[in-house]
Amino acid sequence: MAHSAARVSSIALATMALVALSTTHTARAADVIPHRGAPQVATSSGAWWGIDTVDNVQTGNDIAQTRTDLGAPQFVGRYLIYSSELSTSEARFIHQQRLSILLLDDPNRAFTSGSTDAHQAITRAISIGVPHGVAVFRDVETSDPISSAYIAAYVAAFAGSGYVAAFYENPIKGSFAGAYCSLATSDPAAVRGVLLYSSEPEHTGSDPRRAARPHFGPNVPGCVNHTVAWQYLERGLFPPGTWPNVDIDELPSRYSLVLWA
Repeated sequence: MAHSAARVSSIALATMALVALSTTHTARAADVIPHRGAPQVATSSGAWWGIDTVDNVQTGNDIAQTRTDLGAPQFVGRYLIYSSELSTSEARFIHQQRLSILLLDDPNRAFTSGSTDAHQAITRAISIGVPHGVAVFRDVETSDPISSAYIAAYVAAFAGSGYVAAFYENPIKGSFAGAYCSLATSDPAAVRGVLLYSSEPEHTGSDPRRAARPHFGPNVPGCVNHTVAWQYLERGLFPPGTWPNVDIDELPSRYSLVLWA
């Protein structure tokens, strides 16, 4: 996440549903290919369109400006842990706008303890009333020193929490894809049920309006994975103009159960 600027009753049910629906991709796959059966393409018509931001959208004008300038979003990505943290009041405001919330987690850039960071995110989610079955996407930037050990510890800490372990990541640049695929190859059970949110390909300079959105086609790591969301355009890479302080995302509608609705 470049810092520019429904629901199920249990984690077991969420994970079972996601694994049944999830897709296995090659490193440059643009189509959604199920584990079995005929290939299917997840087009934009079957995807939710949304935004993510570091702004407090209750005190800011991000949602209203997005609706006016870009189109009506269906979800908003906000941070459980970061400089501007999601509060119960802001979450209530977002839900009153009839929007779901994609939860992000960014406790630090050091990546020293996956277990500590996960428990911090889980505690925060509980404190603001996030229901079970919702995913928490750990923000991994391209310069971050993430490792297989960190990923394994982060995921393991989510076991029994009621929440779904997930990562926002770049599958092409940085350390995430290598660390993730190393773990997925050596210990597939360690990443079972983990969800990914890809930041590639970046549609630099393209029209950020909802009406111009592309087909859902994220790049993914070159190993078995469940990529369920795609940030295809960051605010800093919008074409010239006056735009809201948001990044632009897509998420196939069948994965909307992992959002906080």
